[in-house]
Amino acid sequence: MRRRIRYRPYALLAGYLFLLLSLPNAATEKMRYAAVGFVTPVWKSFNFLKNAALQFLTIVPPLGKGESSELLAEVETLKRENLALRTQLVNVRQWLLQEERIDDELQRWKAIHAGDVPADLKEFTKRRAVELRELLDLQLRALPAKVIFREPTSWSSFVWLDVGERHNRFLKKRIVAKNSPVVVGTSLVGVVEEVGEKKCKVRLITDAGLTPSVRAIRGKEQNRFLLEHLEGLILGLGARLDLFTSTDDAKLSIAWLGKLKERLKGPAEDHFLAKGALHGTSQSLLRSRGTLLVGEGFNYDFADEEGEARDLRTGDGVSTKRSNLSILKAGDLLVTTGMDGVFPEGLRVAIVTQVVPLREGACSYEIEAKATSGSLDYLSHLTVLPPCDY
Repeated sequence: MRRRIRYRPYALLAGYLFLLLSLPNAATEKMRYAAVGFVTPVWKSFNFLKNAALQFLTIVPPLGKGESSELLAEVETLKRENLALRTQLVNVRQWLLQEERIDDELQRWKAIHAGDVPADLKEFTKRRAVELRELLDLQLRALPAKVIFREPTSWSSFVWLDVGERHNRFLKKRIVAKNSPVVVGTSLVGVVEEVGEKKCKVRLITDAGLTPSVRAIRGKEQNRFLLEHLEGLILGLGARLDLFTSTDDAKLSIAWLGKLKERLKGPAEDHFLAKGALHGTSQSLLRSRGTLLVGEGFNYDFADEEGEARDLRTGDGVSTKRSNLSILKAGDLLVTTGMDGVFPEGLRVAIVTQVVPLREGACSYEIEAKATSGSLDYLSHLTVLPPCDY
């Protein structure tokens, strides 16, 4: 006898899924926030037990019949202390890196004031000094944080950090708040969207919903960014001679990189060029395009404090002769303008990788870019800056 198929359970399941997909965004965000709050301590406990078990298996030898259980208790205590010390060392390392970056920026600010600036560059230098001073002020009040959770379905859109309102009360300062910029070094990573008691949710720059206002820079600041990465590369290669086919090959390669480093240190003039909006391309797991950033509306149609308006195609100024300076090209460094009211001026965001050719009748450029923070797949320790309205 043929078995009758029951369709009611499938209909109920389909209706339940439809209701879930029809929930308003506010309701789903609350459900997600509650789920993260429930999963985070379980996830931490699981990692602690896993690490403890691995250390126990590698440290503790098989016990003999006459050995006391006190040895086990002592080993457990030592393992907990070891894990706590590791966490403290990571935090201290982040603080030291932050202090080192602040010291570098402070030395740069002093150099700007100490230099003999030509009369035609005094206003330009003054603006750079004010911009740098404001960034230094934010960095001095910044709060290091650790990534504690990341949903696979929104991997390129959100992360959760282990700082919240409790840290604000402890420091007696409003640092972790809605619209607090989140950085790694001096590169923008995202912005705080929700704040809880012990955690906060950060929207990443690779998400389509975050659109910082940026500007292209070409010249000294562009070289400075490359120089920072080059110095680390030379240091790393000097300690990994096994990567080269011979000692002579290693010496030639490192010497060539050293010459490039000296060229980047040479004199260069900063040009502040096209402005526009940048946003990510990740919306969900199925439609994610990874770390690709897309820019729109890039032009220099209106004069500002950095100079006069420039022609979209030639780059010529309105009242100057031909300059042969395009307002946008691959390799330009994109930094925040501060015009969006969320991010402070001067934070690095991305490097232009492609400029889309102008269509007929177009009044602005479209671009593709890569974040200066590098791959966001391996985020672990970040820094939260106070909001701009602090």
